[in-house]
Amino acid sequence: MLRVLLDTNVYGEIIIDSNTFLVIKNIKNSNMKIYGLDIIRKELRNTPKKIRVEKRGLRVSLLSLYDNIVKQDYVLNKEILSIAKDYYLAYREIGGIRKEKDILNDLIIIACASLNNLDIVVSNDEKTMFNENAIRAYKLINDVKRLRTPNLIDYNKFKRWLT
Repeated sequence: MLRVLLDTNVYGEIIIDSNTFLVIKNIKNSNMKIYGLDIIRKELRNTPKKIRVEKRGLRVSLLSLYDNIVKQDYVLNKEILSIAKDYYLAYREIGGIRKEKDILNDLIIIACASLNNLDIVVSNDEKTMFNENAIRAYKLINDVKRLRTPNLIDYNKFKRWLT
């Protein structure tokens, strides 16, 4: 069974996908277990209530999707945050230019996946989460801490795996 963590933006991708129901069905019938993280759910919850997609509130749709496909939630703790901060320090040393406040949630997601030995993180966030310097930082810190860096894939690759 593949253990997968979806970044916040992937829930939006699923909702606006022309085959939303098929994607959800394929997730449920796959050999994947979808994990969640409290900060991801909080980001989804921060979606403005007024935004609508196909006559339905986007916020409600995102939260319903999350609750429907996530089998287990992780909670941000000191260990995850410490690893994320180490990633940030390494990222800056390597030459990363983003401010900590702009990238910290992405680093937390990777730290959670690494600490919990998840197989895959799915995101479309190439500017921060999948940035070359960030990936080098994950691998460097994870090697030192003897953690396995999850495979990082985008939504389109994830969707192809489901079919």
